[in-house]
Amino acid sequence: MPEGVVRAEYSGVPCQIRMDWFSGKYELVDLKTCDSLKWFESDCRRFGYLFQMAFYRAVIREATGIAVPVHIVAVEKNEPFSTGVWKLTDEVLELAELGNKAALERYRNCRASGVWPTGYEEVRIIDTL
Repeated sequence: MPEGVVRAEYSGVPCQIRMDWFSGKYELVDLKTCDSLKWFESDCRRFGYLFQMAFYRAVIREATGIAVPVHIVAVEKNEPFSTGVWKLTDEVLELAELGNKAALERYRNCRASGVWPTGYEEVRIIDTL
């Protein structure tokens, strides 16, 4: 199913995802572009792809009861448009899901209190080069 939408309550919050490609029997696949496949694993961390995929998997699991495997297909933006496939391990997805649950808990608390902190209320220190 390309561009499939799934809705479910996850961590006490109504959620919706739009997947690039999904097969309930096989896997969730997301398509990303990158400047270089050489740096794609760093891009995954820098752009939050691991948290996104953990969130997608969790919403699918809530809706279907199935924890599907997750793959990312990355395509370089420039010729020769090299392509690579990465499988995200259950361990990485579970760690990212813990972060997602914490974020949703903060969200629920903000909604309940009406206070939306930015995380930058205090003066921050830069003490390394």
